[in-house]
Amino acid sequence: MSENLEVVEPTVIESLERAQVDVQIATARRFPRVLSKVKERMLSYATLDEETAESCFYTLPARKGGDGKKLQGPSVRLAEIALASYQHVKAGSRIIGDDGKFITAQAVVHDLENNVSVSIEVKRRVTTKDGHRFSDDMIAVTGNAATAIALRNAVFRVVPRALINPVYEAALKVAVGDQKSLVDKRARTVEWLAKKGVTLDRVLAAVGASKLEDVNLEQLETLKGLGTSIKDGEITVEEAFPVPGSTNPEPSAAPTFKEKRAKKTDTAPTPEPVAAEPATVQPDQAPKVDQAPVDPEPTQPQDDPILLAHEQQLLAEFVAQTAKADFDTFRRGMLKQSNIAFDESWDGFHDIPIASCMRAMGAKKWLLGIIESGRE
Repeated sequence: MSENLEVVEPTVIESLERAQVDVQIATARRFPRVLSKVKERMLSYATLDEETAESCFYTLPARKGGDGKKLQGPSVRLAEIALASYQHVKAGSRIIGDDGKFITAQAVVHDLENNVSVSIEVKRRVTTKDGHRFSDDMIAVTGNAATAIALRNAVFRVVPRALINPVYEAALKVAVGDQKSLVDKRARTVEWLAKKGVTLDRVLAAVGASKLEDVNLEQLETLKGLGTSIKDGEITVEEAFPVPGSTNPEPSAAPTFKEKRAKKTDTAPTPEPVAAEPATVQPDQAPKVDQAPVDPEPTQPQDDPILLAHEQQLLAEFVAQTAKADFDTFRRGMLKQSNIAFDESWDGFHDIPIASCMRAMGAKKWLLGIIESGRE
């Protein structure tokens, strides 16, 4: 008894893709890479200037339950340099899954000359500790970080570490410098972190130093690596530089604020304001005392810094003190921008994601223009 075999013909697109890859592999083998030139090219790119060198390595805080050592390694930027210098490589990354709690990014790197392909997947959480899903703009930021990390990991599986390590070490030397440049680079690093809202005590706690003058070259290297991780979106400022003595670097400021606000609204005629006011106001002003505790809480949540995260407080102070505006003016201006994901349900700075606050404070001239449009 004979069986009929079905022959499945490849589609036009499959045939074109296969032919394209075959041509690329043939071209790569016809003009093979020279490793000495690859290494020379990578070194020239990575050490082109101090800023580029700083971006070539990252640092992450020590993992819970680990040995207490910070994690450090070559960054996404160094992977991009390796990708551009190694030649005859196809690479790409994309988001392939979102189950509501995690997004999954996939990166594929194909060494055409050696015909070796590596695929890496990376998952990133898109929910808060309370289980609430991130806003659309935060999900986009998280997705970009996930695809970049996946691409980095895939590149370093294809490009030999024998080429990466010397370039990595050279970038460290250019970025950190030596004892002669330590004072200047240390001051500039602390100044950059201050612009991100990181106070000196948090900087010193992150590297275990008691004062700024005690920060040595190795600790400066850690600070620069943490800065790169923040820029690449791998960690937040709070994760990199937690408040000294704090066990939870990311307090849920918004729920705490709303809970306290509700309690104060329900029990508005509390004895504290009633008892304190008669000594300083005239009797004919007494009726206003009973109303005072009700209004300020919901309309001006930014006035209570204890209930806001640091980045949210910085944004609130900028809007109030520099722009001389309130949250409603700020919100009107943001909602006018069609390219900005701003939730209409946000009723205070406590509702704005920390990453969004950081991006807004990084473009203050743009922010002032947004606020001015909100006055119209």
